[in-house]
Amino acid sequence: MKRKLFRTFIVLILLVLIYDVNFRTKTVTYLGEDANWSIKINSKLVGLNGSYRIEVQYKGSKSIEYIDFNIHPPHYEAGIPSLDEKGFYQWECKDDCGFYDKDEKLLFFIVWKEGHHSEEKMRFIDLKKIPTNWWK
Repeated sequence: MKRKLFRTFIVLILLVLIYDVNFRTKTVTYLGEDANWSIKINSKLVGLNGSYRIEVQYKGSKSIEYIDFNIHPPHYEAGIPSLDEKGFYQWECKDDCGFYDKDEKLLFFIVWKEGHHSEEKMRFIDLKKIPTNWWK
């Protein structure tokens, strides 16, 4: 009787663990901004498949001729950045992208040029981690 109860208990634990790995969604958001830029990274893990979205918004009033940025530590890739007419850039990796939520902060390094005859500007912006499913 004890052996049967023990086996049932082990099977129940295994089922809970399999459910947790395969069906629970884990998400994290990193946010940061300064006077010129607003940055948001949403990352999601569903089962073993990670995905993320990077949103960069220019808050200034001048036109941007050139933009480039990096995120450190380099857990997220962002393609070749270019802003739309509203000063917004979005990059999305939807499948098999990895998931990273270990660091409390990421460093966002951005270089840009406003107008045709201006000098390049650069900023370091701290992105702070905001767990979006802290209740789970």
